[in-house]
Amino acid sequence: MRTFIAVIAIALAVAAAGCGSRSGAPAGTGTGATTNPHMAVPPLTLTIYVTSSGTLAPKVVHVPQTRAVAAAALRALGVDAPVTIASGTATVALDNAPDDQVAEIVYTLTQFPTVQRVNVAGRTGLTRDDFAHYVPPILVDAPAAGSTVARTFTVSGTASVFEATVVVQLVRDGEVLSKQTVTASEGAPARGTYSTSVHATPGALTVEVFAPSAEDGSQQHEVDVPVTVAP
Repeated sequence: MRTFIAVIAIALAVAAAGCGSRSGAPAGTGTGATTNPHMAVPPLTLTIYVTSSGTLAPKVVHVPQTRAVAAAALRALGVDAPVTIASGTATVALDNAPDDQVAEIVYTLTQFPTVQRVNVAGRTGLTRDDFAHYVPPILVDAPAAGSTVARTFTVSGTASVFEATVVVQLVRDGEVLSKQTVTASEGAPARGTYSTSVHATPGALTVEVFAPSAEDGSQQHEVDVPVTVAP
């Protein structure tokens, strides 16, 4: 009898241990591992163009993940209207909008490679050239304000400045980390493009882009773009 009871006890102990090993296995191990359906989805990072004091500037926003990127960008501008894209033209179902809002819509949508023109608010075939009066002498397209960049990143945009001369410098806590003189593709009164690669250590800093004065070298038409360099 004692032997029988001992055998039963051992069997129960082994069964309990087996159950414990199955329930205590780390999630995601073994051949039957699956992705956690409750895992948080990172937000989508977008650049939108907004007007301030009559001039356009890019800004970074974070929105929920979606395939409808153009519509999400419009919502970030405060425009809740359907948008369709076909043959390089984005059509926004918005009947009326002030001129500065139309400029925001056109600049924001034409950053996407599938959009060359915009139909909105009763106007058709709009391009960035139609809103030149909203563009400051120096426009920084990249990086956008509030963005996170790699240690080596590109500073680019357009400029209409004397002798096509643009200076790009990185500033952190009042200290100039680097300084480059860049020549745009065209000088004033025309508008040219410029682009240069810069490098910085991790942390917050400001990208300053300006045109040096022909008289004393002072900073003209300066644009300051706050960014964070990733580790």
